[in-house]
Amino acid sequence: MGSLSGKTAVVLGASGEQNIGTAIARRLAAEGAKVVVSARREKPLQALAAEIGGLAVSCDVTDESRIEALFAEAGEIDIAVFSAGVLAAAPIAELTADRVQPTLDVSFTGALLFFKHAAAAMPGGGSIITISSLTARLPGPGLGVYASARAGIDYGIKVAAVEYAAQRVRFNSIAAGLIETDMTGELFAMPGIVEKHLAETPAGRMCTLDDIAEAALFLADEGRSGYINGQLLDLAGGQQMGHLPRF
Repeated sequence: MGSLSGKTAVVLGASGEQNIGTAIARRLAAEGAKVVVSARREKPLQALAAEIGGLAVSCDVTDESRIEALFAEAGEIDIAVFSAGVLAAAPIAELTADRVQPTLDVSFTGALLFFKHAAAAMPGGGSIITISSLTARLPGPGLGVYASARAGIDYGIKVAAVEYAAQRVRFNSIAAGLIETDMTGELFAMPGIVEKHLAETPAGRMCTLDDIAEAALFLADEGRSGYINGQLLDLAGGQQMGHLPRF
């Protein structure tokens, strides 16, 4: 039996093969949890749910009624992971309200509403985790919207940890370094990207999906991390102590 046997988890943002949410869902399931996987695209969700013996529920986090329906379908839960995101890059000089809003709708407003409905499904307490980014810790050009939204929700977990203290719901965030995923694959194909990141990373290697899945398992498991609350876990091999590469 795994350490999460008898537990139910919801992982939102779990569509795609090379995907953070997918990796986390697989790891939680391997540890014995019943996992409800969710995202906008239903076909990959169904395939993942079949693979891990879980349940697939489609959800668009820009629509609160869909978030509420997700947790109504999941029932009472113990773990919730918010791994949805939009990769938006533009210098501030080129921003318009229309370019800013989609990222805020998913990464900030969507995350807060996810917290609201996830916590309501945890009457006996639980663990809520959001996936953030190294870029919310270290500034870089073109990241005004993406990184600011992530940084905002990293503070939001601290407020949530206080507000839900009596309910014993813990809130933590994982600030991941650059990981090769379906969303970031083009970056890894660019000359010099990996080499310059490695030069700034004391651990001497890039972050992997396994790294983030293990970190999520740690924060999800009350026995492993029950006294950790309102924290941002840097998962960047030490790069958070330096700066982002300049290109």
